[in-house]
Amino acid sequence: MLQELASDGRNLDNEMIAMLYNTVASKLGWNTILAGTVANWKLRNMDVQYVGRHGVVAHRNNKAMQVKRRAPRFPLYYWTVDGWDVELLYQQREEREKNGKKYSVVTYSNRPTVVMLLDPCTRYPVGYAIGTHETPELIREAFRNAFKHVKELFGHYYKPWQLQTDNYGKKTLLSFYEACTRVYTPARVKNAKAKVVEPYFKKVNSKYCHLLPNWSGYGVTSRKENQPNDEWLNQNRHKFPGWDGVVGQVEGIIRVLRSESIEKYRQAWGKMAVEDRLEMSDEEYLVLFGETTGYGNSLEGGGVGSTILGEKVWYDSFDPSFRNWGHLNWIVKYDPEDLSVAVAIENLGTPGKPEEGTRRFMLERKHVQPMALKEREPGDFDELRRVQDYNDRREKMIKEKRARSGEVVRELFEERAELNDTLAKLVLCDSRGQHKDERNRLAGRTTKQVEKSCHEEVDYEEVFDERDLLRKF
Repeated sequence: MLQELASDGRNLDNEMIAMLYNTVASKLGWNTILAGTVANWKLRNMDVQYVGRHGVVAHRNNKAMQVKRRAPRFPLYYWTVDGWDVELLYQQREEREKNGKKYSVVTYSNRPTVVMLLDPCTRYPVGYAIGTHETPELIREAFRNAFKHVKELFGHYYKPWQLQTDNYGKKTLLSFYEACTRVYTPARVKNAKAKVVEPYFKKVNSKYCHLLPNWSGYGVTSRKENQPNDEWLNQNRHKFPGWDGVVGQVEGIIRVLRSESIEKYRQAWGKMAVEDRLEMSDEEYLVLFGETTGYGNSLEGGGVGSTILGEKVWYDSFDPSFRNWGHLNWIVKYDPEDLSVAVAIENLGTPGKPEEGTRRFMLERKHVQPMALKEREPGDFDELRRVQDYNDRREKMIKEKRARSGEVVRELFEERAELNDTLAKLVLCDSRGQHKDERNRLAGRTTKQVEKSCHEEVDYEEVFDERDLLRKF
């Protein structure tokens, strides 16, 4: 009886527990107890009561045996990701409507959200994105920032060996997370201790945000005397920055955080074994983070053309198999900060409503040749030669395929005499303008001379160099 009363989730006090117990005890002939007895009994059975009084999550975080962990020795061995409502206030004007009348109001209780990727190796903020609230799009932008920053630091895109996130949007982002790392390990639900990024946010708030005039204080569970004065905030709310201002504050803090540990981060990378570095290809990066125009594109002789940022950009591939799929429609994914390369992904939908398939090719931006030789610059001739050599190889490949298929067909007709009658289905003139005479001759029939039904053709042999056309170009 005492166990259940003391473990009740309503957190009954000792007097209430004693009263309820004595009500039952008096009817059953048991000895009654005092509130002090309840207090002593609670102390001896605290581990059993704690789950009921505070919940399973609190028990796991505060009473269960904890696992001690150390930070990784090298960069990109482990990344952790989380969203943070930064303790910085900003003002925002909003348009509202009441009783059919529109009016504007300025609010001062707004806080920006930062999604941050932290590398615990040196507690380095490797990537971030700032928004009004956490969304899957903001998370993707933070990852994009992280991979671009890694390339700035180390010269290439690299993946982390292990990635840990919370469970926000996991159903939507699961395949994305798995593509960004070798091992994806989501944290257990409501297991705050699994994410070292949360104590990191608390430290940043205390060390940097606290000094700014628009600081909103600590969390709701903090002691009131540690929070900013409400009167002072109200008096100074008109000095709060707008959206651009608060974003500048957050970016400034992150620049300082990076500068504090960037040298140690680079030194640790230099000591890391080369074979342990998981390089991410440009194709993988563009598939994950590339932007699209929202429309499908067709392959033409000049390549794949797409209007990007108001400009027509042409891409092509020197992979011979790309043009074998020239009948398909393609989705072009590109990096707006680097249009030199793109990836073409098979479009399974319509040009207006594209849907990504699995077939894809890396593309490079078309080199534009000057019409006038006088305006040629270094590299122009080499690019022209690349195209000519590609076309030569492709024409040679086509001729070889035609030669093989033609030989197979000739052998088939030679071996199967009954196929000779196939000529009767063709309305082709011979060199004298006749087609029926040839048909009758093969069938063993003779016919009288008849008036020509087709214009007479003159036999001649045309000899030309197959490179002439390219040379003229």
